[in-house]
Amino acid sequence: MKPRVVLIGGGLMSAAAAAALARAGHPVTVLEKGELACGASGANLGQLSLFDRIEPWHYALACETFEAFSHLGETIEYDCSGGVVVLQDEAQYEGALPVCDALRRLGEPARILVGKEAREVEPFLDDTVIHSVLHCPHEGKLNPLLTTLHYYRQAEDAGAEIRLHTCVTGFETCGDTVTAVQTNQGRVEGDLFVNAAGAWSLDLAGMLGLSIPLGYHRATVFVSQPVPPCIRGPIVGGEMFLAHRDMSLRRHIGLGGVQTAHGSVIIAQATETSGVDSREVTLPGLCLTARTFLDHFPTLGDLEIVRAWACVTPFTHDGLPIFGFSRSFPNLFHFTGFKGAFSIAPAAARVLVRALDEGFVWEGDAFSPDRTVSAL
Repeated sequence: MKPRVVLIGGGLMSAAAAAALARAGHPVTVLEKGELACGASGANLGQLSLFDRIEPWHYALACETFEAFSHLGETIEYDCSGGVVVLQDEAQYEGALPVCDALRRLGEPARILVGKEAREVEPFLDDTVIHSVLHCPHEGKLNPLLTTLHYYRQAEDAGAEIRLHTCVTGFETCGDTVTAVQTNQGRVEGDLFVNAAGAWSLDLAGMLGLSIPLGYHRATVFVSQPVPPCIRGPIVGGEMFLAHRDMSLRRHIGLGGVQTAHGSVIIAQATETSGVDSREVTLPGLCLTARTFLDHFPTLGDLEIVRAWACVTPFTHDGLPIFGFSRSFPNLFHFTGFKGAFSIAPAAARVLVRALDEGFVWEGDAFSPDRTVSAL
């Protein structure tokens, strides 16, 4: 029998890993401290992005994942709608040029649209207040909750055990081997342990005295009532293309939006510093996010907002994922910190199976959980 795997976390990365590992013949147990997708996997835009995946390894993951999603179709409300990055000024435009060129070298028909050309892809966008947009027709969107639950159903169908309301409180070790996790529901033994807990991965590593190059912040968005089609694809701001961003600020306001299959518009986002369990929705964050959105979509000022939510999302200090065994505990694997998990999760889970079964090392030491990275 293959090694028993204990996966910690109840989001999409854990779901995809559980399904892939169970299908590969591993006995799998998933531990989630709350409900499935109760963190970032159940509270995001559902954006499928290529703009921030121009590295060959990253682009390959996204292409494989998009292909898998295309076969699921309405099951996860997948839509290859195209997507845009709104470039606000010359600096963002200059930053977008090499990204556009890189995508085109990868075979993507990305293009920068100026002036009224931008309204060809997003008719409600006010082209007079922006510099241009970077458009990629192969981007898309899906329902994040349906997608996460779909992979957990696949995992259970393949024999995985899902334990909800099971909070990890510590680890048991023998020398440099993790032998079990301690939880509020008792101890759980395993052969291999996978830290796939998103923003909480940092605290889990800390229980073993480990430090991984992970940070987190709280993202706040709000949702409108269903309306007729007004936003074709996911929209994000061009801040990602700036060479320098002041990450010391406690609040960043970005442009973001997507319209769901049911017509609701999700408006994003305020990114703020917070504790890992914070779901606080701040009034300044909401007001500034609304102002930014309406500056770009002034004709959508009559949208009726029905709810707002916040979730804590992880990031790594160098933009690279954390993927690999811990040097201190060789049977503890870190599978976290991936940028935009919905764009790569099923493909990354396949690589995880290779790493556990074949000893595959991905991109050398670049993704090692033991790498030293300066915080931004």
